[in-house]
Amino acid sequence: MNRYKIIDIANWKRRELFTFFRKFDRQCVQVDAEVEAQALYDYAKKNGESFFLLALYAIARAANAVPEFRYRMLDGSPVEFERIDVMTPVIGPDDLYRNVSCECTPDFRSFKAKFIPIAEAAKKSAASIPERTPDFICASCLPWLHFSAISQAGRSGDEDIPVMAWGKLENGKIPVNVQVNHSFVDGLHICRFFDEIRRGFSAPQEL
Repeated sequence: MNRYKIIDIANWKRRELFTFFRKFDRQCVQVDAEVEAQALYDYAKKNGESFFLLALYAIARAANAVPEFRYRMLDGSPVEFERIDVMTPVIGPDDLYRNVSCECTPDFRSFKAKFIPIAEAAKKSAASIPERTPDFICASCLPWLHFSAISQAGRSGDEDIPVMAWGKLENGKIPVNVQVNHSFVDGLHICRFFDEIRRGFSAPQEL
């Protein structure tokens, strides 16, 4: 598990909001937005890279750039992880998906080097759901559909792990969905997350 610090609730500027939303039966909020991705797609084609993998890394890096996306509950206390990794489904030859996890490294090159062998091994294994500690995000791609909205599955009303999805490129844009827990994340932080995605998508050579 990645390193983390326990948040001192008594002196936390978010204390009132955190306490308020933790009482809700349904604490998660979702936002869908279109993001310009033509530059990312063109870069992938020109350089022989995977458009999926570039988008996955840009989204994971964007989540890491917003501290509120790294907040979790651990042993009954709110914590902030130093880094969060990414879990994503990959489809095997049986059309069933396997969730694979990968460290969110400082740059795309090292991320790709870690991710590809993990994903290839997973495709050859039986479909399964790995157990994970809370220091990750879920990010999945629907490359067949340019959706306008999507509703994410959840196990409970207080799910803390951010969940993302993105869809098919059309007219230079892809739809991106994000689900977060409102006790940790507000609209401002969601907008910062999307700003970080746009920054990565518009300058893929800097990933």
